[in-house]
Amino acid sequence: MLSIQVLRHPVLHCGAVLLSTLVLGGCSQQPKSMKKTKAINCDNSVTVNKKSVKPDSVYLCDGDSLTWVKGSGTDSFSIDFHNKTPFSDNATKFDDHNANHPGQAQYGDLDVYKYSIVIKSGSETNTLDPQVVSGGNP
Repeated sequence: MLSIQVLRHPVLHCGAVLLSTLVLGGCSQQPKSMKKTKAINCDNSVTVNKKSVKPDSVYLCDGDSLTWVKGSGTDSFSIDFHNKTPFSDNATKFDDHNANHPGQAQYGDLDVYKYSIVIKSGSETNTLDPQVVSGGNP
């Protein structure tokens, strides 16, 4: 604690008052709400296996293209994004002969694009419903 003699000096008195105001004022303020962020790796390809796609959930970044490639044992596949596509070429239906599509230049809010993929391997047919996620830009 400062002695009364030191506080009688005008400069020191003003400094002590300013310091106590800052300390007390700073303690009374509520901390601002902070959003958490997380870095996400962008995906550029999906491997189509007989009974699965890897990764099952794809994150497509601004301006990137996405390609589906046949994995071992996969003869063919067809994809249907139904009515909502993440691609700048507006592709909603395609197959293993045309499996590369460009993403949009910039995505807005976080969005999920569900799609169906039919995978043929010999006499076996499997249908899956994975997803592409894009956006999240403020």
